[in-house]
Amino acid sequence: MSSVQAGVTVPVDPGTAFRVFTDEIDRWYVRGPHSWVDPERAVGIRFEDGFLREVWSDGGHVDTGRIVAWEPPHRLVWADLINPTGRMEIEVAFTAVEGGTRVLLEHRGLDTLPPAVAGRIRSGYSWNIVLGWFAGQWS
Repeated sequence: MSSVQAGVTVPVDPGTAFRVFTDEIDRWYVRGPHSWVDPERAVGIRFEDGFLREVWSDGGHVDTGRIVAWEPPHRLVWADLINPTGRMEIEVAFTAVEGGTRVLLEHRGLDTLPPAVAGRIRSGYSWNIVLGWFAGQWS
């Protein structure tokens, strides 16, 4: 299965890193046309009711991921709901290391997408950017 990985180390324990990643995602996730399903209506993002959810200004939402594993403070996995032609999962693992927590994200299943779509995910949108936003909470 084809995948992309990205990682970052943050200066907190795994429990804090997991909590900030999940409970506070709307605080650190950068808003912009590149990061939303519907940029015109998007006003927030959160893990809620078993989904990763983009919240809209009109009270609606779109579920962008379905949680398949929620194991605080060690890992979280969601199945992508945006690309209907693919069967993708995003796993985020939180591992204690000297000085903090290593956060490793793996986006799996790119080989289930049409080649052009998989290529855009591999080269266009970078999970390193997202993890940089997350790590920015401690800089």
